[in-house]
Amino acid sequence: MKTIQRCLAFALLLVLVSCTTREDGQNKQTDLVTFALKGEVVSLDPSARRMTIAHEEIPNYMKAMIMPFKVKDSTLFVGVEVGDSVQGTLAVSRTESWIENLAVIGKGEAPPLSAGDVVFKRLFKEGRPMPEFTFTNQDGKRIKFSDFKGKVLAFTFVYTRCPLPDFCIRMSDHFAKVQKALAKERSLQSSWYLLTISFDPEFDTPAVLKKYGQTYGADFSTWDFATGDSASIRRLADGLDLTLQNDEGGLIAHNLRTVLLDPKGNLSKIFKGNEWSPEDVLAEIRKLSKSNITHQ
Repeated sequence: MKTIQRCLAFALLLVLVSCTTREDGQNKQTDLVTFALKGEVVSLDPSARRMTIAHEEIPNYMKAMIMPFKVKDSTLFVGVEVGDSVQGTLAVSRTESWIENLAVIGKGEAPPLSAGDVVFKRLFKEGRPMPEFTFTNQDGKRIKFSDFKGKVLAFTFVYTRCPLPDFCIRMSDHFAKVQKALAKERSLQSSWYLLTISFDPEFDTPAVLKKYGQTYGADFSTWDFATGDSASIRRLADGLDLTLQNDEGGLIAHNLRTVLLDPKGNLSKIFKGNEWSPEDVLAEIRKLSKSNITHQ
């Protein structure tokens, strides 16, 4: 019942973001909904204009969780330190979200790192073979990275309950645009494949993933939606420096990674965050595909 309520609340949000009614009876698009935000600063990255906040519940939108937020106005970092209690405004448009009007309401101290916080990850390296991982796709079929050798494989990560437009929703929107563009390029036919991996295997069953893919108009002949067991997903995430943290209400705090494997199965490119465009991925796929054709 709670899941249905969250879905209805999010659907209402999308309606509110998409349109308002004009006096002449016609719909006029708007692009902004705002929410009061209150929480504690977990990390600061002024160079990337990112601030991670452990925030309180936002009624009818998001449970309490730890989340990295975009900060468009760099002056908001002034006087803010890790551990501070802050309040501000979360602005959400149809395509992105960011923090506004941030104020420190309580000074705190950054907690010292414990031994458990210092983790040396074994990161996958560009130019090296990608380790094998196995998944289950939207049709309940077992697939693995090696199945796509001979093609350029682009994969990204989402979970279907993600509410922010510039996180999982943007990744899926971008892949939908990539697929539509590549489908028109006959010279690249059968030389590429897309894979969206969910890191929420308990909720994102094959049936859920299939419905999710249909929402984005996916052609499942060249774009799979899949997940795997939690341990495997964690190993894959760690190797790509993809951070995941479970929060209340089934939500997951995470960053973003989008990866390209060349036709030999080597890790060719990692796009970090959400600043890449569909054209960036298209350019890499074209380059890797044409390079493979040249060397055949």
